[in-house]
Amino acid sequence: MPHLSPVRPALSWRELLTVAREDYTVAVLLLGTLIAAVWLMPFAIYRALQGNWWAMSNDVALSALFVWAGHRAWRTGDTRLSGWVVACATVGGIWAIGWAARFAALFWVYPGVLMLFFLVPPRAAFVLAALAIGGSAYLSHADLGGGEGLPFFLFTALLTALLGYMTSQQAQHRIARWQSLSLIDALTGVANRRLMEIELDRASSGGGSIGLLAVLDLDHFKSINDRFGHEAGDLVLRDFAATVQSRLRRGDRFYRLGGEEFVLWLPDMGRAQAEAVLERLREQIREHVRAGEGEAVTVSMGVAAHHAGEHWRDCLARADQALYRAKSAGRNRVEWAVDDAIERSIPLVERRA
Repeated sequence: MPHLSPVRPALSWRELLTVAREDYTVAVLLLGTLIAAVWLMPFAIYRALQGNWWAMSNDVALSALFVWAGHRAWRTGDTRLSGWVVACATVGGIWAIGWAARFAALFWVYPGVLMLFFLVPPRAAFVLAALAIGGSAYLSHADLGGGEGLPFFLFTALLTALLGYMTSQQAQHRIARWQSLSLIDALTGVANRRLMEIELDRASSGGGSIGLLAVLDLDHFKSINDRFGHEAGDLVLRDFAATVQSRLRRGDRFYRLGGEEFVLWLPDMGRAQAEAVLERLREQIREHVRAGEGEAVTVSMGVAAHHAGEHWRDCLARADQALYRAKSAGRNRVEWAVDDAIERSIPLVERRA
């Protein structure tokens, strides 16, 4: 299944080839552009010289759609719409070839059907493959040797579709697993710094406030590792992450920056509500997370409200400064960023309440 990549500036050809090695939809779109340039357009000129205007029009239309889709994917990184355009154009092109040249459509069915499964979701690819196979069989059945050739063509074409489905599904699962591993912290199972940057960049792109950011740091964690060993420290990190995650709302996000430092993103939450939530979370961590033979583990937190137009990194830096104050003030506490404008982040409904 193709995916929607983040919008990005146009890539150089070398960068584009690197992306194509990692994204099979981009690779297939590039192949379509290559087919248009090397095969379809020269044939369009040949058809025009022969006076076969219908076939020429079909080749030109297919070439234009393939090139447009490839160029759009190159410019925007969005392979979803481009994949649909090329997939539908492939089926339409096979029909047009079957109408104009009869048996020639049969040669394009096999590569065309395979391409479909790397351009659109599997169910849609099956429907389009059936349309391509059925249309070419109907238009070219006279060239299949009558009753003998038609069953063989249908069987081999459907077998090609099945192989395309199996291959694309395996590739999709492997890519999804790789993406999951690259965005999830292996020890705690929470999102990692890379995913945090992606999600906060996306959330703040509209220019409005994204809510609150809190930096959480386990107190005296080095001492826990030194006294009880790194395995005990890893267990503390896992228990801490599980405790926090079990008490978050559906829309809240929790990330591990590295070591014993984490970030909590609370969208759509004002200061009064957040103070209660974070204090309760701090108490629950002290009650439920243990090190060694039952020693209570505590956490310090620094919190900042994100303001409209502010880069989220600046907000995170203010939260980090508040964390240092929490550490200096004795740890096991929640400190807020020094900011007189913090009231701007409190929703109007909460202010009236």
